[in-house]
Amino acid sequence: MSKDLTAQHVATDIVRQLQQAGYVAYFAGGCVRDQIMQLEPKDFDVATSARPAQILQLFPHGQKVGAAFGVILVHRRGWPIEVATFRSDGRYEDGRHPVDITFADAQRDAHRRDFTCNGLFWDPIAGVLHDYVGGQADIQNKILRAIGDAAARFAEDHLRVLRAVRFAARLDFDIEPATWHAMQRAAADISGVSRERIGEELRHIMRHPTRGRAGQLLFESGLLSHILPIATANHSGERPGCLGTLPAHISFGAGLTALVLEYCPAAPAARQTADALRTALALSSHETADVGWLLENLVVLEKWRDLPLARFKRLLAHRLSDNLLALYSTRAPKQQAEILRQRIAELRADGVAPEPFVTGEDLIHLGATPGPQFKQWLYDLYDLQLENRLPDRAAALKAARQMLGAKAAGG
Repeated sequence: MSKDLTAQHVATDIVRQLQQAGYVAYFAGGCVRDQIMQLEPKDFDVATSARPAQILQLFPHGQKVGAAFGVILVHRRGWPIEVATFRSDGRYEDGRHPVDITFADAQRDAHRRDFTCNGLFWDPIAGVLHDYVGGQADIQNKILRAIGDAAARFAEDHLRVLRAVRFAARLDFDIEPATWHAMQRAAADISGVSRERIGEELRHIMRHPTRGRAGQLLFESGLLSHILPIATANHSGERPGCLGTLPAHISFGAGLTALVLEYCPAAPAARQTADALRTALALSSHETADVGWLLENLVVLEKWRDLPLARFKRLLAHRLSDNLLALYSTRAPKQQAEILRQRIAELRADGVAPEPFVTGEDLIHLGATPGPQFKQWLYDLYDLQLENRLPDRAAALKAARQMLGAKAAGG
């Protein structure tokens, strides 16, 4: 086999080997759904009648990533393929995982899954679709429907309510009424899911261009008030949304900030809001800082005409400046946003982050001793440079000497 084989080719070869060994084996879940919808699958999963020990006999280098649930990870040509034994789940006691499982056939395996669009199997060797749950028709009709009793599906795994939002938004599916009502009734149960897992799911949602509809579904289902303690339960949702008008590719921090701006109008100050989100979603310190910076500086950017030139340039030099401008553009009148873009283009053409004329070594050479004042001198000198008040290095060194002289004269 070529090293350039795609994941689909590698997964097909794994299915072929399993079938040749006498086992039933198919593609399963999301990859089948995506192929029917002519989307590019993110990964390929294989479901089989082979038990874990039998899978490992065929693929001795496989990893037991979920052997208790019959899941073996098989690496081929750089592609990791999950190979899982058909199973039926037993009781759920923690709202996330079954206490026990029973190895089963494809039909029973399909019925233990979450939504009909994810309950399909495809035989890539025979070219046959196996649909035990009506998933193909729901995909064609763009309907998200829980398999079997929707309330039971959400009671088994509380995270499925949040996953329903992600699938409906990303696939542009309507949520079937019984599934929707069950979601609303089960929304409060999301509080029992770990903050880390909720945060991970929200990252998938907020990084995707469909985040606007997802935010609306989060609010209308009642999930948002249980995910974010700063959300406003009686928000009307009538004012223009920040989420839906953001550029397709935006950072998670910007997406989360837009979610707060749209659905949490009574949120506290920037840093307190960021800290509340960190607690609620187990954000990293980096993510928390990003949200805090965006919220804080959006207020600054809204008064950009009054900003000192140095402050404006420092803002534009920040790695999140494009995200900040995107957020501003969702809230400002179109004409004002365009004027700001033109002004930013002018400043960036001249350079908003030039190399400093004066460095710490220069200050030491001029007789300065590193200390608390040292950093402030460098900051002030760079501000003068950004404001075009120091035309060259010679002028900057002269200004540095004057600063040091004033310090010495002052004792």
